[in-house]
Amino acid sequence: MTCVLVADDNRQFAEFVRASLEDAGYDVLTAYSGLAAVAAVEHNDVALAVLDVLMPGISGDAVAERLQQIVPGLPVVLMTGADGAFAAASRLPVLRKPFPHEELIAIVNRLLGR
Repeated sequence: MTCVLVADDNRQFAEFVRASLEDAGYDVLTAYSGLAAVAAVEHNDVALAVLDVLMPGISGDAVAERLQQIVPGLPVVLMTGADGAFAAASRLPVLRKPFPHEELIAIVNRLLGR
């Protein structure tokens, strides 16, 4: 089964994303901080990461860089409630919160070649 990491300091939102991905057939790891996300990738076989941008300690885009150093080529999707300027400037796919379940699944499926 393909494992997806979800990292968001808002536990309720992380659980929403986890449930959506599990319903779509993915195995999901959840982390509630950027550092926990890095540790999860260091100790598990993760195929894709879905990261909140604004997390305490280390931002999601900084976590993405670290994860891609650990697993070169790891697909990463960022989630943000911030304005469109961040999304336009990001080199990574960005989901604007709140997003529909179908949009999340479509981008994860596309990045994983499903």
